[in-house]
Amino acid sequence: MKDRFENYKKNIKTALIIFLIMFFLLGGYMGYALFFYGERWFSSPYNTRVRIHSQEPKIILGDILDRNDTLLVTTKEDSTRGYFRQYSNQSHYGAHVIGFHTESGRSGAEAHYVKYLMGYNNNIFERIYQKAFLSQERGNNIVLTIDIQLSEYIASLLGGSKGSVVLMNPKTGEILSMVSSPSFDPNNMKDIKTDNLLNRSVQGLYPPGSIFKTVVLADALESIDDIDTWTFNCIGSLDVQGKKISCYGGQAHGELDISNAMIHSCNGAFAQLGINMGWQSILKKSGEFGFNKDFLFEDLRVEMSRLNLNKASTDIDIGWTSVGQGTTLVTPMHMAMMISSIANDGIMMEPKLLHSVIGRRGRVLKELEPKKFLKVLEPEDAVSIKQIMTRVVTEGTGRASNVGGLSVAGKTGTAEVKSEKDPNAHPHAWFIGFAPAENPTLAIAVIVENSGTGGKVAAPIAGKILHRARELGY
Repeated sequence: MKDRFENYKKNIKTALIIFLIMFFLLGGYMGYALFFYGERWFSSPYNTRVRIHSQEPKIILGDILDRNDTLLVTTKEDSTRGYFRQYSNQSHYGAHVIGFHTESGRSGAEAHYVKYLMGYNNNIFERIYQKAFLSQERGNNIVLTIDIQLSEYIASLLGGSKGSVVLMNPKTGEILSMVSSPSFDPNNMKDIKTDNLLNRSVQGLYPPGSIFKTVVLADALESIDDIDTWTFNCIGSLDVQGKKISCYGGQAHGELDISNAMIHSCNGAFAQLGINMGWQSILKKSGEFGFNKDFLFEDLRVEMSRLNLNKASTDIDIGWTSVGQGTTLVTPMHMAMMISSIANDGIMMEPKLLHSVIGRRGRVLKELEPKKFLKVLEPEDAVSIKQIMTRVVTEGTGRASNVGGLSVAGKTGTAEVKSEKDPNAHPHAWFIGFAPAENPTLAIAVIVENSGTGGKVAAPIAGKILHRARELGY
């Protein structure tokens, strides 16, 4: 009997210990989830507790302004619609950044910063004061990092083409403009095509084409000891396992060192480099640049860029991946971050859209805080890539970005998208770059869908934008 009782006690203790372990594990997971995902849950369009109410809302949402204090969004009231969000005439140039907020849903900054717009970040004293002395509580104003005047100019350059432009400060991560085309009018949400609502800058996934050679170049500088003496004889294509990886138009570039391979965007040279280094090296370096990583940023949500290399990858897979084709997919925002890291001596900053939060009485409640995201390169390698990219613009495929005497460095990309479904599809045109080349304060990623080559289409657009941004003081 005594032995049975002791066994019961032992079993109860064991069960209690297991229960306590499971309890603490569950508590730890809930704490982790709230810390990393709480803001996303709060700002989710499905959170109906923070939506605008047209009739007698408890809280009047704050205004949204651009970095120059241009009013983009405010809350209005009229006899027929009640309370509603009124968007400025310029707001559609940054519609995907600003978003919309109706009784049925919200997006963009209207969703992501709803905590500030509805005043949920106010301290306890301000909240008590508003409840006690104001007939309606008032949220806070937010100031975005974008320049709507610059966004209007960018939209005019894109015209009716589908594509995206991301312009940012590589030193701070501030997004000066993020334009996705086609856009939409947030004042009129009826009968809008789903394609117009897609924010191509952060949700669009595209093959990168030759801009991915930036990653391969960085890998080669780090992993190949004698890269300065490396040469490749380009005959217009590279034979890999009985299949050809051709340069654009079959052009034969002749004898090339690593710099000239980049300047002339030689597919054969970079395919051979990738094959020589191997899939593990490319996968590792691309991971350091942010590929295959979840982007849990404070200020915006960005789709993961995907690079698929593994032990089953063949040489032809590695070769095509090394020239930005294959199955690799990237977002324009990530490519802007990638080129920013080179401009910023190897440090990738977290992208920022929130410039400040202004309280009801004009007091600044929150200010921009630049934050390092990744170290992707040693400074000396970043300098080497800068020098090569400067020559890409002065001597190579990026010459059309050399606009208005501004020193620009960059890389073009022409991403083939032909398929059995559409064998005649034109390639996507890419350009990534920064300016001034000697001390960059601007970094840019441009993609124009199904438009032609990066050198002829994306590069001149990028050059004009960089020149205009410098005229505006950036």
